[in-house]
Amino acid sequence: MKAIAFSPAHITGFFQIFLDEDEKKAGSRGAGISLSLGSYAFVKHADRISISKKASVARDAIKSLGNFEVRIRNELPVSQGFGISGASALSAAMAACYIKGISFQKALELAHVAEVKHKSGLGDVVAAYHGGMEARIQQGLYGKIMKWNIEEKLLLLVAGKSFKTKDVLKNQKKMEKINDAGKECLEEFLKKPSFENFILQSKRFSEESGILNKKMLKILKKLNFIGTAAACMIGNSFFAKWDKKMKKEMMKYGRVYEAYVDNEGARIIAGFI
Repeated sequence: MKAIAFSPAHITGFFQIFLDEDEKKAGSRGAGISLSLGSYAFVKHADRISISKKASVARDAIKSLGNFEVRIRNELPVSQGFGISGASALSAAMAACYIKGISFQKALELAHVAEVKHKSGLGDVVAAYHGGMEARIQQGLYGKIMKWNIEEKLLLLVAGKSFKTKDVLKNQKKMEKINDAGKECLEEFLKKPSFENFILQSKRFSEESGILNKKMLKILKKLNFIGTAAACMIGNSFFAKWDKKMKKEMMKYGRVYEAYVDNEGARIIAGFI
């Protein structure tokens, strides 16, 4: 049997970090948006596990389910704040669970635990599973999420080298600053949970969290002369509402992608006998 699954990529605009020895309880609070671009997994039964070495998070997510041949197709770069490592793990786990006749809740659990273990993310898997614009009110696999279906077209700019999430999680002082900024942004967003307020609070977090280097802050400032833009967390990348002038400005600094908000969340695309 074969299956194809899709998980949306995910942008986090602002967040708080919550680490725990139990990976199911670890995660983040904050808010983000799932994207129409993401990760496809093509999975079929095999005599052994066969998957790209680059897809280590996906490999860990499916290894307890049996032997599969897995091909991953990512539509956005990894380590740029798009939650692609988590998306590839979730799509692979969902396809494998579909083949095995196992609940998709198990796929969510396996992908979240793998993401946390690899320190490639903390909340992207849970968010992408649900889709839309979400606020993660309580961290972890079984945390509380609020979701809104919205219709928006976005611009995504990759403006620098890849940025490893685990590098941020090693720095206690940086985490404290991130958590202070993230808490304030989430509180302000929940007072008015709209796309406009989401991007405003994301911009604020980009400026106050201390994550961006001087070069990225300079780019952010120039983008905000045109409209409202914010950084994708955690990466050297930015997002903004689609606008012709903004797209022209973004193209000065790197590769630009266009995407819509994905309100469906992770799903099976097709299954074959």
